[in-house]
Amino acid sequence: MRYLVWLQVILLSGTLSGQQLQAGPYQLTLKRELGITLVGAGAAAGGYFLNHATDDVLLRDLELPGVPPFDGSALRHDSDGAATASDIVAYGSLVMPALLLADQRMAKDARTLAVLFAETILLNQGFTDIVKGTVKRPRPYLYEGGLAPDLAVTAYDRSSFLSNHTSTTAAASFFVARVFADYHPESELRTYVWIASATLPALGGYLRVRAGQHFPSDVVAGYGLGAIIGYGVPLLHRKGGAERRWTVVPGGSGILLTVRLG
Repeated sequence: MRYLVWLQVILLSGTLSGQQLQAGPYQLTLKRELGITLVGAGAAAGGYFLNHATDDVLLRDLELPGVPPFDGSALRHDSDGAATASDIVAYGSLVMPALLLADQRMAKDARTLAVLFAETILLNQGFTDIVKGTVKRPRPYLYEGGLAPDLAVTAYDRSSFLSNHTSTTAAASFFVARVFADYHPESELRTYVWIASATLPALGGYLRVRAGQHFPSDVVAGYGLGAIIGYGVPLLHRKGGAERRWTVVPGGSGILLTVRLG
């Protein structure tokens, strides 16, 4: 993740030689991009330390929480093939934005789109890791009978909620769909792009459940987080009215964020 931060810094230094840049439907400002990068980097660092602060425990010393009925189906699956396929879906989604460069207009704005995508992945990874390191939910395979009581349970074994594979795939696919729609608002292909972008992370999440790595609620939460970030980062940068779409109001015990989609 630190390499992604450095890449973002390099992209910003080359893209925002002035205080702002307009490219296609998007507008970048140095202050905002640095702010987003710092938030993403801080979240990633926080998530990293939370997960690495989770000590190994023996299975016999781990109290496994009850499994809600909605998640019970995950206890019956353990497919290596599904695990491999889910890796292909997740890692393959990271190169999906390259498909946008087949369009001449978007290829001209490749550096700007790279900045937005780096922000998307950085934010998604950071918040995903924070949730994992805070919740520490045991993965479904720990509920299997016959496991040795002195089995060492690592931080990875207790990072079921939420699904990183699913959140990454959703963030990348919704980013691609939002960017395509912003560049081609009248295109008849928009519907098909959105359907494909919504289906891919759902497929990846299904495979994670079949692999016995996650409960259904893990992938639903991962899908939601990734979709919000992948959709929201391009939306935040759209010219004219981005500030009016996102409103942050301080409250007595926190902040209220309101978002107008469109």
